[in-house]
Amino acid sequence: MESNWLVSVIIPVYNVRPFLEEALDSVLNQSYANLEILVIDDGSTDGSGETCDAYAKRDGRVRVIHQENRGLSAARNAGLDAMTGDVVAFLDSDDAFDPDFVEEMLSAMIRESADVVVCRFTMHQTAGRLSCKGNERPHPSIAPGRYDRTEAIRSQVKGAINISVWNKLFRRALWNGIRFPEGHVFEDIEVTLQILEQCDSVFMIDRPLYKYRQRSGSIMNNYTMPAVIDDWITARTHFISFVEARTPGLFSGDDLAAAGTIMINGMTTHYIRYCREAKRDAYAEGLRQRIIAQARAVGVERLGFSTRIGHCMLCACPRLLQLVYPVYRAVRMCIYRIIGR
Repeated sequence: MESNWLVSVIIPVYNVRPFLEEALDSVLNQSYANLEILVIDDGSTDGSGETCDAYAKRDGRVRVIHQENRGLSAARNAGLDAMTGDVVAFLDSDDAFDPDFVEEMLSAMIRESADVVVCRFTMHQTAGRLSCKGNERPHPSIAPGRYDRTEAIRSQVKGAINISVWNKLFRRALWNGIRFPEGHVFEDIEVTLQILEQCDSVFMIDRPLYKYRQRSGSIMNNYTMPAVIDDWITARTHFISFVEARTPGLFSGDDLAAAGTIMINGMTTHYIRYCREAKRDAYAEGLRQRIIAQARAVGVERLGFSTRIGHCMLCACPRLLQLVYPVYRAVRMCIYRIIGR
């Protein structure tokens, strides 16, 4: 690919030494070479900072910023403040890019005159190297092609485009005046909507170019911490407020109901996992009441069939829901694997 576009890659790092070299190597070995690699060491204490410095000595494209531990949002913001590229991508430091991630994403952006390019990703539950066996289910499920601003935002509201920033390439200008909210875990939920609202077009690539690692020790997977659950609910509440403020107009009543349904399903998942790992205490009951209130706000009659069934169990017999849910989830995942979703 012939292009002189400088691509900034922002990599926040905090205590991920077992996975860091694979992540950094996946960027250094990109088929597209004109990169600015901004590695933000967010106060690591496990030697990750030293690994980052070693890579900077080895390759002049790597620039390390050391800062006190302030969280993922602050680390990403430090990268955004320091970047000089024409476009920007984000890589979580326990994940990895496909070797052609930058080249294919940038080529599509230039060819389609897109403001944001999205690729599919694969999910891996491993502490070893992120290798694809060929049977991984790619996400997200949205059809490839070009989407205008309205189509892209509606697709994200309905969950067809994932809210994460790491499987996307953005034009730099989109980030003028926009930064991640510090002190929050689920920072992508609000920010990605704000970015899409500024776009003229979004292009979806029909190839998984990002490897996402699911690991039990990460904050994102610790669904039994009340602080994490509350942070997710806060972010989703802001998400719904965004949709509600633009209904009617940009969104329809069905779009608003879809956003509410996603929130109910997520809260229910949090509730079940919390009850499974902890006692059914006052927090669990408070969470159950919040789910019931959210269902009333959406309108129980507007919920999908499975969500309505789950809501009825939650109201009448929460323990039955806790027993049934794991079976339902296992069956659903089996069906998804069969149909390729």
